[in-house]
Amino acid sequence: MSPITHFLGSWALADATRLAHRDRSLITWFGVLPDLDGIGAFIDLFNRILGYPEAFWYARFHHFVLHGLPGAVFLAIVASFFAKRRLHVFWYSLAVVHLHLFCDLIGSRGPDPYDIWPIYYLAPFSEKPTLQWQGQWPLDAWPNMVVTGFLIIYILYRIVASGRSPISMLSTKANIAVTNTLRYRWSQLKHK
Repeated sequence: MSPITHFLGSWALADATRLAHRDRSLITWFGVLPDLDGIGAFIDLFNRILGYPEAFWYARFHHFVLHGLPGAVFLAIVASFFAKRRLHVFWYSLAVVHLHLFCDLIGSRGPDPYDIWPIYYLAPFSEKPTLQWQGQWPLDAWPNMVVTGFLIIYILYRIVASGRSPISMLSTKANIAVTNTLRYRWSQLKHK
């Protein structure tokens, strides 16, 4: 699935915890970080632009370095290092990385029906076990859009109900503005 969907799903899971703002933010960001192993796409792009031979960094390393149990444990340890409630953040970070893996397993196929992205669960140490699903949805398929849509609706609900939004991870002032605006709009809808 797209990094945006991973972000929204991670935020929704983190928001459900009773942890402090900082710890929820860590959980959210670490749910997206497995996609750092896709940084090779930029190297491949620059190689093409500069006329260097194709190195296929993206194809070799994406879904291989951080998209497995070792990557999940590594990311959870790093997240917990910065957390207030370290053990809680470790387990929740491990959960959101696995949510990321599950979402990629079901909805990250390329445009070709045979362009399936497997999850090498013990990578980068081993290619076995390999998890893959022949019914994997293309990245731009309607089920991915529906999942993203439901997450957006849930987040809008949470903003109105709790005053918390993903924007709060970037700016408290912007979060207050968004919350006040959505609450005002919601009250207007209820009175019609």
